[in-house]
Amino acid sequence: MRKVLAILLPFLLFLTACSGGDEAKSSGPLSSVKIERGDDETSVPSVDFDKPLSVDEPTLARINDGDGDEVAEGQTAMIRLAMVNPEDGTVGQETYSGENAEGIAVDESLKSGNSQMYDALLGAPVGSDFAYYIPANEEAGTEPNFIVFTIADAMDTVPTLSPDEAAARNTDGTLLMSGEDVSALEAEGKLPEVSFAEDGTPSITIPEGAEEPERLVVKVLEEGDGPVLESTGTVVADYLGVSLRDGEPFDSSYERGEPAEFPLANVIPGWTYGLADQKAGSKVLLVLPSELAYGDPAGGSSPSGPLVFVVDIKEVK
Repeated sequence: MRKVLAILLPFLLFLTACSGGDEAKSSGPLSSVKIERGDDETSVPSVDFDKPLSVDEPTLARINDGDGDEVAEGQTAMIRLAMVNPEDGTVGQETYSGENAEGIAVDESLKSGNSQMYDALLGAPVGSDFAYYIPANEEAGTEPNFIVFTIADAMDTVPTLSPDEAAARNTDGTLLMSGEDVSALEAEGKLPEVSFAEDGTPSITIPEGAEEPERLVVKVLEEGDGPVLESTGTVVADYLGVSLRDGEPFDSSYERGEPAEFPLANVIPGWTYGLADQKAGSKVLLVLPSELAYGDPAGGSSPSGPLVFVVDIKEVK
């Protein structure tokens, strides 16, 4: 399901960035669309409309009103969606049956990128169902797309710190947890535990009741003797990432079979400041609060909330 989410939600966000038009309507070109959902929110809805469906301009309509709280400015609308064939109504890829809904932040960025989507989500009750038709674009070589989606929830958003905000926090000493406090967490059994298999592959165990830290936790598990990684440098590293909340892995270079290479200036703040000044050959444990990771909830298919990484620095450039 993660693979499906990685395809569908970024696609929807692409549409929100590229399409404009009026705010959502409950009538008009999509007036024939009917969306019926089952008792379980993870059930794929049935969609009916006058076939074939064809609209001349991007059109977004609220089909059913939910009965939950209204989505507020600055919140993240948690979305479940499905691709529908506008010719015959068959449902293709969908995220309704996934474990988690995915988020779209209702903020100035969305407003400037697509006021149509912003106006549709802002003030809409949780549980509302929408239909979104994007006509074909001959210049771009795209086919018509028809999407139905549901606001499954609305959550207050913890955004990722901007580079300037993170730099300021680092300068005033409030970004990283002190070594003494990290040692205290470990002594209390509140720090994730790391073990390595014979082939060097790590595993991470999250202690029961682990809480999101207020600052970035950095613990050197094994110190290397290579050159120091500068904050403006490039690192080649193997890594494993898991959620602090449930210990579920979400990314691993070990599974791909080769280290990743990236400049520290172009990654999330927790990596930039957690790996800066570390030596090549070091193995480092990072525990990132949400604001130093991808936010909470995260946009697109990125993992939400506080995250834990084990990073094996192979090379410094």
